Amino acid sequence: MHERVERVFAFIEELIGELPVPSSHRELLRLHVEVSREQAEVYPERPAVQLPLLVHAAIAGDERPALPIAGACTLLYLGADLFDNVIDHELPPSWHARDPAEASLAATTLLAAVPQFALACLREQGTPPARLWALAHLFAETLLMMSAGEHEDLLFTERGDVRPEMCKTMTERKSGAEFALFAGAGAILATQDIELIDEYTAFGLCFGTATQICSDVWDIWKGENSPDLLNGKRTLPIVHALYTLRGESRERLQELLELVREGAERHDDVRELLLAAGSVHYTGLIAEIYRQRARHHLDGASPREPAGQALRTLLDRTSLLTPGEDTPH
Repeated sequence: MHERVERVFAFIEELIGELPVPSSHRELLRLHVEVSREQAEVYPERPAVQLPLLVHAAIAGDERPALPIAGACTLLYLGADLFDNVIDHELPPSWHARDPAEASLAATTLLAAVPQFALACLREQGTPPARLWALAHLFAETLLMMSAGEHEDLLFTERGDVRPEMCKTMTERKSGAEFALFAGAGAILATQDIELIDEYTAFGLCFGTATQICSDVWDIWKGENSPDLLNGKRTLPIVHALYTLRGESRERLQELLELVREGAERHDDVRELLLAAGSVHYTGLIAEIYRQRARHHLDGASPREPAGQALRTLLDRTSLLTPGEDTPH
């Protein structure tokens, strides 16, 4: 896994070095890329890197032709990650001395523009124009879906009528679609078999949704401060509790959700109510359902080995029992 990370980030560094932009803008892009590279050295399982390469190998027996795809997926992930940090006012220390507008500019460039330069590298490998168009369309379609999911996430913060099913659909759009791209793009490059592409795309969608749901639980529990609680996010555990609790318990939770936005003092009180509502158990079950669906689609694709086992290992690490260091947004 570490070797894939090294190859993908070396590809990205070379690509950024050749962009037709002033050097100051290249350095702006490198600022977030370098932070992500350091994180990936600690957590090499990063799906944006691993899924495109492994899916291509699982179909074609060779992951090397998918390097530009992995580069494009990783760049999109980096842009989405940085943009999410801007929205949530959680920019990493490397950005603290800079204007937040610069972070927004870098996020937009990494998210929308630079991945297309990565995809253009496929022409040099002789990739047919029809397949290049399919990949470009997939990236555009995914960005649209992720944007819609992000918008829903923002709207849910101010709504009191959000139901668990609505939250699951939002998570599929915001995070599931991203993983669907990671897996689907690798498949599109490797084969013209539509059914096989659909299996890997569905695998990615379910994998990404399960990963995000687990991340939402760990955000609330893994430390003294929960960024999601501080930002007033309505993630699945919160939505389920608000939907399930009645009377004074629900009123108490609503009151606490307002109070926790001012600091961490009442976070434990929120956690106790989520446990009492059965929301942690419910969320764990939903994550497991998505994980089993992902396993089903992967089995249906009959992947070649050893790539198939590597994909199953990545999926098995998506669990409420083992918090990951790298998750969707």
